[in-house]
Amino acid sequence: MVLALVVLLAIGLVTRKERDKDEGQPKPFDYYALVLGWSPSYCAAEGKQRRDRQCETPHGFVLHGLWPQYAKGWPQDCKTRKRPWVSQTVIDRMLDIMPSKSLIIHEYRAHGTCSGLEPEEYFRLARDAYTRIALPPRFEGTANRLQLSPAEIEAEFLKANSWLEPSMISVSCRAKQLLDVRFCFGRDLSPISCGPNEKRRLCRTGSVTIPPAEAR
Repeated sequence: MVLALVVLLAIGLVTRKERDKDEGQPKPFDYYALVLGWSPSYCAAEGKQRRDRQCETPHGFVLHGLWPQYAKGWPQDCKTRKRPWVSQTVIDRMLDIMPSKSLIIHEYRAHGTCSGLEPEEYFRLARDAYTRIALPPRFEGTANRLQLSPAEIEAEFLKANSWLEPSMISVSCRAKQLLDVRFCFGRDLSPISCGPNEKRRLCRTGSVTIPPAEAR
């Protein structure tokens, strides 16, 4: 009986170790969604309420995040073997395209942990994806409020990026204001068609307000 008890305890310890190991590994995902947020829209709402430092300086499109996605749904706040922590060095490297320390930290905890990458690798990949998108001149440094349809916004990006196809991009809005533009990439950053997640978030309004990126 003593021997049997020892064997059962050993099996239990092995099972627990395997379970803990599995829980520390993010599940495989299908593709990435690169999200470029229109900073003036954010700053007019949550950013202003939170007194986010991102809103102290005018910005247009900023990197909001690189989100692992399933074909349907998405992982978030994945468990890792050690506590998620983004070093100040990594934060400083990202501030030119993600002008908010709190955003950088949040994005790694919520989405980067599901990529299976350490913070430095994850943000290096995010920057790589970001630099592949040419921002349309129409949105750069504009001091005027624009009124465009989602199709016109999409067309501007397609014109600026000849390799993009309509199925690889989605325009999202909130309260009839431009919220963000999303681009879909494979895990190797090869451009691919977006899945149902992005299609559900497509802006359905006929006209979208784009607040100015510079104060007049």
